[in-house]
Amino acid sequence: MTTSTPTSTFSAASWAFLDRLATDNTKATFDAQRDVYEAAVVAPSRALVEALTPLLVERVHPGLRGEARVGRSLFRLNRDLRFSRDKTPYKTHLDFLFWIGDGPPREQPACILRLTSTAVLFGAGRAGLRGPALARYRERLDDPVDGAAVRSIVDDLVAQGAQLSEAARARPPRPFPADHPNAELLRRDGFHLSTTRPHPAALGTGAFPAWLADRLAPTGPLLDWLVDGDR
Repeated sequence: MTTSTPTSTFSAASWAFLDRLATDNTKATFDAQRDVYEAAVVAPSRALVEALTPLLVERVHPGLRGEARVGRSLFRLNRDLRFSRDKTPYKTHLDFLFWIGDGPPREQPACILRLTSTAVLFGAGRAGLRGPALARYRERLDDPVDGAAVRSIVDDLVAQGAQLSEAARARPPRPFPADHPNAELLRRDGFHLSTTRPHPAALGTGAFPAWLADRLAPTGPLLDWLVDGDR
């Protein structure tokens, strides 16, 4: 087992850990690197959440929240294998969530972040809507004013390089027509817009939280629109 000292920033050891898991995704490999995982992955992940949260509140949306524990801003590295054909036990990326609201974080409007061994994905949105929340989302997309507002926000973010999350269906659900002005969004039960970039030079430094907050700042209007749907 490798012994490592905890760090507050990500390093080459962080990405080497993920790459080794990608090459040999087994419990034996993970156990052999458990100290590296704690020092080079868990410790800087917690530090990132603690440093980034106040910057998101200041620069993106005042309602954003972060908490450096699993089930809140952090995700387990273990994969949920119950309904998956892929039985490899571990993810080979790190996910983070910063949410708005008092309900379960995964169900709220949020900023999202994913770190791989080569790239950074960042964005915002709200996905997986069900029941009354999904009905309200579709009602707002169908509204001439609300629908036009979010369409403009989405178009602006796409023009800046963001990509819309995958659609849940081939066409809008009934009773919405295929040529509805918001057909693309109606095909989704909520959505995220995200941008992927290669690792920036700031990633291994204390400047990385500010780098992220600045790039997430344009998602503020999208979060405003999503939060308005809960009022």
